[in-house]
Amino acid sequence: MKLIWLQLREITQKWKMPGREWAAAKAQFAIVFGDRFEVNR
Repeated sequence: MKLIWLQLREITQKWKMPGREWAAAKAQFAIVFGDRFEVNR
């Protein structure tokens, strides 16, 4: 899970528009990783 999250964090820095389901994924990562995940990113 952590490796996926780290890779997504790196990839999303290059995106011009987030994916369709990115808001739901961010919410799940915020639940799983708690204070280590920045929701406003």
